[in-house]
Amino acid sequence: MKFILALLSVVSLFAFAACSHTPVPVAGAYIVAEVNGTEVETPQPITVTYTGESLVGKGPINNWSVPVDPQTLKLGIGFSTKMAGPEDLMQLEDQLLKAMDGATLTSRSDDVLVIVKDGKDVVVLTPVDPTSTTGTSSPTAIPEK
Repeated sequence: MKFILALLSVVSLFAFAACSHTPVPVAGAYIVAEVNGTEVETPQPITVTYTGESLVGKGPINNWSVPVDPQTLKLGIGFSTKMAGPEDLMQLEDQLLKAMDGATLTSRSDDVLVIVKDGKDVVVLTPVDPTSTTGTSSPTAIPEK
């Protein structure tokens, strides 16, 4: 009898494990919160829109876009406008685009998007608070669909 109960417990464990999954990234508006483990602090937030097929960003200097494969969530090579600005912001933008190149888009249960490369979180995107007019981030806001 103990053997049967143990066997049922193991089977149940595998059944529940098979049902669990990573949340699917939600299309919407986000703000870049971290790049390569460093919190982003810029005069204006770096805004990103996830469309389901691309990440389209504005800032800190240029407009940019990175394609996202809808099936694998792999990011392709991004492109941007080529405006100049303060050196520190240009470096941040360069780090951001390089971090996304070839990475994978994932989502946490709190609707925060995380871009992962080589097993590390390289970019964290927090949902934009839809009630805010200043673009401040809210980790609990759900972007409008």
